[in-house]
Amino acid sequence: MTLEKPHYYWQSLDWAALTKAYPPPGLFETTTGRMSADEMRALQSARFLERVADAWKLPFYRDRWRAVGLEPGDIRSIDDIEKIPVFTSDDLKTAIESAPPFGSHQPGSPEYLSEAHVRILTSGGTTGLPRVTLFDAHALEVQGIQSARAFWAQGLRPSDIIQITYTNSLANAAWCTLQGAFHWIGAIPMTTGSGNVTSSERQLQYAKAWGTTAWFTRAEYLARLTEVARDTGFDLHQLKTRQIHSHIGPDADGTRRKRLEEAWNAPVYDNYGTHEIGEIAFECREKAGMHISEDTVYIEITDIASGKALPLGETGNLIATSLYRSAPPIIRFNMRDLLAVYPREECGCGLCTHKLSNFRGRSDEMVKLRGTNVYPLACMEAVSRDPRANGEYICVVSNEGEGLSLREKFVVRVERKSTDVDAEVFRADMEAALHRDLGVRVDVEIADPGTLAIHTGLGAQNKTKRLLDLRK
Repeated sequence: MTLEKPHYYWQSLDWAALTKAYPPPGLFETTTGRMSADEMRALQSARFLERVADAWKLPFYRDRWRAVGLEPGDIRSIDDIEKIPVFTSDDLKTAIESAPPFGSHQPGSPEYLSEAHVRILTSGGTTGLPRVTLFDAHALEVQGIQSARAFWAQGLRPSDIIQITYTNSLANAAWCTLQGAFHWIGAIPMTTGSGNVTSSERQLQYAKAWGTTAWFTRAEYLARLTEVARDTGFDLHQLKTRQIHSHIGPDADGTRRKRLEEAWNAPVYDNYGTHEIGEIAFECREKAGMHISEDTVYIEITDIASGKALPLGETGNLIATSLYRSAPPIIRFNMRDLLAVYPREECGCGLCTHKLSNFRGRSDEMVKLRGTNVYPLACMEAVSRDPRANGEYICVVSNEGEGLSLREKFVVRVERKSTDVDAEVFRADMEAALHRDLGVRVDVEIADPGTLAIHTGLGAQNKTKRLLDLRK
């Protein structure tokens, strides 16, 4: 019988090499965070070629690339990236179905799993099993460093207590936060989890009792905590909150952010990240666009219909390529998130990067309504502007009629702040506001507080849903 030895996590990485290659806070601001455009392009190209070499070893990439005529050696720099076909989460689901349990796009042999320090995390999964992704020690720590860079730029320091309202589960967001704050800054994490794990009332009680100074939370849940505080007579200004790390979503005129900041008496910072790649971009204290963590990810913005690259400043699908992930490689992943990239410039905070716009919607949730493209997240601004709304809504799409008279019905259900709000007047005003924002008329139904959570998922750990598609 062979005596197996344990694998110690601290031996799984060359920590000095890791921090040199991917500088954490304290180093990032004077190294890769201030590289010239030519230096950054050279670094990105070198890392990109390493990831391409990793990808050729896996059937998912090898088969897809050869199908379009590519062979090893054809990709010689990052300038050749557009020769590579994009893929979507649907392709990853197919890869997993064709080669269970982990898919043809990532290593999953018994030898690899026994030798590498691997964690199983998932994304999606509204129907069937969620999409599984393997994370080795390198991926986990780089994602922690990405998050730490964001936290540091927003003011998180070792003395801070950060309350994490995402659940440490198979989903990745809470783990990124925990590793970033704990491993790479030395802040004090308080892992309360989502509202389904720790009630909103208890979240506020803990924050007051234990001195929370920073929060990691979705804007939707932050708004929910605001409502709970109002309803229970809890004074949010008595808390020690100094900064809030969030994902604000569509908020072109800043109304949503302004209301949350006034309620909490603290700055709310916007960020953008993905399950597979981590914290892609983050705001600093200047709040002038989100800095892209360019040494860890390469971003393209493409036209939704043609797939062609768009100029800086134009909104389209975000195509992400991880520059650090080798298990699995993530090369030209069409996130189907709508954003824009702005020119590289030196920021008032000292960083010099391209910047990402605020999140503007999901291209795969687009509904064609009387010739106009309607995105459910585009309704958020009108809902956020109206003080009679509590911020919760869902768009319901269904078929009405049959045969030649079949048409799509689009209804926006909006929660009123209280039952004292006149539903009919509110409905008429909301229909007018949505018509101005969307460019097409939609029907509105007014719902009572808390009744939409069963559909939106508010209080759960995953993303809040804004589209209920009943057409199928």
